[in-house]
Amino acid sequence: MKTTIATVGAALALILAMAACGSAPARAAAPSGVLPTAAVAGLAVVTQPLTGRDVEKDSTVPDLAARLDRWGYVGGWQRTFQGESRRLTLVVSRSLQFRNSPGAAAFVAYMHQKVGSFYPFALTRPLSMPGRSGWVIRPPLCACHMATPLIVGVTAQGRTVSWLEINGPQASTRMLTQLLARTPA
Repeated sequence: MKTTIATVGAALALILAMAACGSAPARAAAPSGVLPTAAVAGLAVVTQPLTGRDVEKDSTVPDLAARLDRWGYVGGWQRTFQGESRRLTLVVSRSLQFRNSPGAAAFVAYMHQKVGSFYPFALTRPLSMPGRSGWVIRPPLCACHMATPLIVGVTAQGRTVSWLEINGPQASTRMLTQLLARTPA
């Protein structure tokens, strides 16, 4: 009887050990395509994955997640820098990855065509950087005391979209392009 219990116990231990080998927790993918954490000194940093539903929340277009799927959106990241500063107080760096470059280009073109659903009453102008093309988006300032500019850049490079928002007392198109240049594609 003791031998049977020992045999069953050993078999159970072996089964559990084998199951544990196959169920080791997978490491989360490392964030890619967003600004490095040291890119904006002095501000707290939070990084999180970016789903199609997350992107849809930034627009008034109800079917944006479905469009992203059709364009081949495979996932992305958002890194937010926020805090008190005399330079920038909020920087949101997003990287959207698509299966191919036409999907990334389609999203950038769509943002330009539907800019009002992302940033109401915003003005746009072309943005061209080495290897990238897209748009600078300038939403109007709010009518509140001490309003600071919000400037947005969205570019496509290959199958990657870089979407960068900067806000703060010294936010400018020049600063936006300098930071966009630091986002890996």
